[in-house]
Amino acid sequence: MGRPNTGKSSSLRNLPQSSMAYLNCDLKETPFRNRFAANIEVADANDVLAYIADIEAEPAISGGVLDTITFLMQMYERQYVAPLAGTKQGQSAWGDYGNFYRSFVHAIKSGTKDYAILAHEHTEYNEEKLRNETAVPVKGAVGRVGVEADFTTILSCKQMPIKTLEKFPNALLNITDEEREDGVKYVFQTRITKDSAGEKMRSAMGLWNRDELYIDNDLQLVFNRLKEFYS
Repeated sequence: MGRPNTGKSSSLRNLPQSSMAYLNCDLKETPFRNRFAANIEVADANDVLAYIADIEAEPAISGGVLDTITFLMQMYERQYVAPLAGTKQGQSAWGDYGNFYRSFVHAIKSGTKDYAILAHEHTEYNEEKLRNETAVPVKGAVGRVGVEADFTTILSCKQMPIKTLEKFPNALLNITDEEREDGVKYVFQTRITKDSAGEKMRSAMGLWNRDELYIDNDLQLVFNRLKEFYS
């Protein structure tokens, strides 16, 4: 999860695209040459459930990417909730909104393939806790509970100064000459620190070494670590 222009989509570049499906809800081009085996522009939110079923049924497809859950839920609201606003069916439409989300989460959790779910984040200042807090902006009961509650591995996409990253050397953080020249690098932050206490990063205990606070924004590295950890 991350704000716009923090490297969410570019983190997909090293995935085995020839055996993966890309479900594009943001309806934008990827920032790299797109070679996904199935490149699907989602026009109807409900179709995503069928796409997940297709991914599970196709032996040649190893997994899928949803870009993004934020825009998927906005699409569902626009197509199936907003038209019923002010009618007797309006309240039940919000129930359907929650049921759709839960059906999606169940489909990927009960599946046998690899899935990456990208999400935009929204930041608000919590005056009681005196800190900024981030969340995936969805509505209804889903938003009150929080999308983040359904996932055990959550990474934060960041654009960080090279001078800061040099304080956290590790094998999964590789700073190129071009990045040093630019002075910034797109990374994943793997855990919460005192400076990011209001954010939503999480993972299984021991998944990341202590020095792996920042790593390359490369989802293939993440999949490799997850498979190594859980094997």
